[in-house]
Amino acid sequence: MKKAVIVFFMGILLLYMNKADAEEIYDWNELNQIANNALQFTKQERFDEAEQLLLYFAEQFSNIPEQQNDISSEHVKAIKATHHQTMEAMQKEEVNLEEKVRAVTQFRLVVDAAVSEHQPLWSSMETSIMETFSQMKTDVEEGNEKSFQHDWNRFISLYNIIYPSIQVDVDAKRVKKVDTHISVVEDQLFEQIPHTSRIKQLSDMETELKALFERVEEDEADPSLLWVMITTGGMIILALSYAAWRKYKGEKQKHPHREADE
Repeated sequence: MKKAVIVFFMGILLLYMNKADAEEIYDWNELNQIANNALQFTKQERFDEAEQLLLYFAEQFSNIPEQQNDISSEHVKAIKATHHQTMEAMQKEEVNLEEKVRAVTQFRLVVDAAVSEHQPLWSSMETSIMETFSQMKTDVEEGNEKSFQHDWNRFISLYNIIYPSIQVDVDAKRVKKVDTHISVVEDQLFEQIPHTSRIKQLSDMETELKALFERVEEDEADPSLLWVMITTGGMIILALSYAAWRKYKGEKQKHPHREADE
């Protein structure tokens, strides 16, 4: 009896979870795939096909019922804004292949960031971004201004690709800290401050950049999984308690005079 009650409760829980996941995953998996295909077509210089996919994405995205759209309104705005910028880049003939690929990559990453519960795609750029930043620090330490400017431009180009994604994925205060550091380095006064102060500024900025990616690693502990564990555990305890109560009641019915005799 006890096992039957547990199986019953677990069956109801799994049926509910699978039904909810099926309704949610279908739409977002399709949208993720559309964004990915648009990126692949762009890399292959099949711009017309990529543009058609982006238009199809917008149509499908607008058709998702609000009750099935589990992302926040801010995330919806981020996707729409990035999609608009990407369409502009694709429709301008003067925009070269590299810039088109960068634009569609940015869009691909923000779509994934909005819906991924675990490691988002934008975090895969950590190595290239942090290596570029490390080279920038070396440039400053060696006094190589020309190389520093080149590496800084490369860093900003890479960071801009993931920027819409981190706005979706990371706490706004943490993103603001990195923005402040970037503003300081981009200011002309940065070149006039003492050498040690410039290095210190870049070291502080490096710490904040690492915190962005570390935040992603912390998020791997899926809150939904924790909820399932708590809920499942609660149901099992409830089932066991119910079975124990039934057993106790049954024993009392078999021996109605035991307590009186004792």
